[in-house]
Amino acid sequence: MKLASVWTSVVQVFNVLTFSSPEELSQAATQVPFVPGDEIPFLPGHANDSPSAHGDDILVDFEDGPTIPVVQTASGEFYHGDRLMIQDPIIGTPRSPQEGIGEGLICNYTKSLPPSWRSCYSPTSRGCWLTNGTNTFDLDTDYEDPSAVPVGVTRYFHLEVSEQPISPDGTTMEHGKIFNRMYPGPWIPEITVKNNLRWNGTSVHWHGIRQLRSFQNDGVNGITECPIAPGDSFTYRFRALQYGSAWYHSHYSLQYGDGLLGPITIYGPSTHNFSVDLAFRPLLLTDWSHRSVFEDWPLMVESGNAPSMTNILLNGTGQFGFNKPPEKYTLYFNQSMQHMLILVNTAVDTTFVFSIDGHNLTVIEMDFVPIKPYNTTNLKIGIGQRYHVVVNGLDKPYEQERFGNYWMRVTPARKCSKFTYGPDEQMGIVRYNWNYTTSDTRPIPLSEPPLYDINCADEPYDKLVPHIKWDVKDPANISACFMSRALKNHTKFLFDVGMVKSGPNESFPMNGPYIPDDKSYMRWDMHTAPFRVNFSDPTLLAIDRLEDLVEQPHLDVITLDNYKHDEWIWLIITAPDKVPQSGGKTFFPAAHPMHLHGHDFALLYQSSENWYDDLDIHYNRTGLHTKFQPKDLNCKNDRIKCDNPPRRDVVLLPASGFVIIAFKADNPGAWIIHCHIAFHASSGLGIQIIENRHLIDGIIEKDRKNITKACDNWNNWHGNPQNHWDWHHPSHFQDDSGV
Repeated sequence: MKLASVWTSVVQVFNVLTFSSPEELSQAATQVPFVPGDEIPFLPGHANDSPSAHGDDILVDFEDGPTIPVVQTASGEFYHGDRLMIQDPIIGTPRSPQEGIGEGLICNYTKSLPPSWRSCYSPTSRGCWLTNGTNTFDLDTDYEDPSAVPVGVTRYFHLEVSEQPISPDGTTMEHGKIFNRMYPGPWIPEITVKNNLRWNGTSVHWHGIRQLRSFQNDGVNGITECPIAPGDSFTYRFRALQYGSAWYHSHYSLQYGDGLLGPITIYGPSTHNFSVDLAFRPLLLTDWSHRSVFEDWPLMVESGNAPSMTNILLNGTGQFGFNKPPEKYTLYFNQSMQHMLILVNTAVDTTFVFSIDGHNLTVIEMDFVPIKPYNTTNLKIGIGQRYHVVVNGLDKPYEQERFGNYWMRVTPARKCSKFTYGPDEQMGIVRYNWNYTTSDTRPIPLSEPPLYDINCADEPYDKLVPHIKWDVKDPANISACFMSRALKNHTKFLFDVGMVKSGPNESFPMNGPYIPDDKSYMRWDMHTAPFRVNFSDPTLLAIDRLEDLVEQPHLDVITLDNYKHDEWIWLIITAPDKVPQSGGKTFFPAAHPMHLHGHDFALLYQSSENWYDDLDIHYNRTGLHTKFQPKDLNCKNDRIKCDNPPRRDVVLLPASGFVIIAFKADNPGAWIIHCHIAFHASSGLGIQIIENRHLIDGIIEKDRKNITKACDNWNNWHGNPQNHWDWHHPSHFQDDSGV
């Protein structure tokens, strides 16, 4: 399968992400970039000097070209085929030598920029990327504008999905599902996916990647594709717009909870300097169970409560019980130097608080958004969220702790975690004595943690200030004349998260296609019914039947039709603990990390107060709000922050509270917004958004044949009941939402 990003941001390492064959992979194993065979015209210049490439109906097309390797001669010159390559502009990426991957990745822009351009990225100028003395690509370059960035390079990788027992904490989990027979999956900025599973399809989602005009590569089975059938492969091709770090994971049911995930990094400038070669691979913070999530899922359906997790892993390493545990995950710091860490929460059910005893963290990026640096001793990270932080090495590390060793702590947040036993929060070690790398005896730290709050929450709202400013405009989808409840279901803007009974004994629409169907069960819901996709009939191939889709409550379709690319869509999502009981919905004070595909969104408002009786809203028990009536949902309301609000792709919806988010209607496609607690998403906590459907056919036309072929392969495999885990009852195959 081939994943392609046809241009890079000024600050991005790669241009085309390609899922390749194993033969192609062997060429790419050195991580030296290959240059695409076809030129893509580019006029260099600063973002402010470049014309906008955005337009209501502009579709940018890119051609595949042959892959021509770069060869170095004995004299040290580099040739691309028979052409001598000029060595600038080339940028090396700052990976710590402890990662064991040599010089790391090389960012090569010789295809798109003349030799007058040079790298300006260094330990003392991390905010700059490339310059020619007059123009500069740097932190101020708008990474959302394709015309403002240089073309990058093509890279090839191959992923295979397989099932095998794994024991990341010393205790074997029999039903692990992993990429390339390793957990976590390989650290990559690009990827091919072949499915070797026996009973499961799969799909791979590139979490946080915007997929501008390439939604068909978002990797959500039932929406953008059919699942990849066992034995089949699939090609993803998309642009890499943002820079920063994220993760890739299966979006097939609960699958990523069994291990199908890995980190992804797109290199670029930073809002804070750090020392040479002191950037570490991403630290994945994960909760873990010794049972497969597919074993736990029936318990969730029966009880309505998410199962308890067993343990915590840091980059796939943990300790449990009396088995000989793996070594604690360890980083080696240098005194008085600045180290860059990447923190990614890849959990199933847990918000974490990260800290390093005796050290401050300087936060410089959230999700894919560079922010103005701020200092803290600890960092709250919801599921799916990512942060880049700079950590100053201590000047005198042996004075605070005599061996120079400090605990890295990964603490479950209160009321956003559930464990059978109290897990070990001392998940990793920072050491200053490099002699311990070869020593058989390594003393454990004696350091003490600082006091800090571990309540379930996002980072403080006022601290999250994006470097590139957004000015949000009034909503185009909200009329001052209509409350959301008065609108048709597919045009609503207010969504209440709660639980409903679904099953054969319930009235329409709660008697939909839910499995098991022997009785009524409680499921999570945020719109017309618990969300459930049809694996064999993805939304992408059903756009011409949209009128039929919106009439199927379990598809939870919201339509955004005929909006201009610079118009803003506002949504309100609530998690009330009490609300007028419409539709038999039951409400609980639970927090939910909500993730939107296809967009970074502006967080206009975030409150832990009930939308329906917040004293600041002045709910007057008549159904009207004096502060947030539809006529007040605009930027004139001084309670709503439209002037450079925080923006990201995952926000924690506070228990009993609400959020107001906004995004531009500039990315046509079929997207999903869902809770990233895996059991909640599988239960049905999500909706799909069809954005500007009149542009969708033009976007998917080149890929329609391959997508249809993959669906044919899936339907052929699925059509044989002997391929089902419960082959006596083929209708039981999909017993959750599918995502």
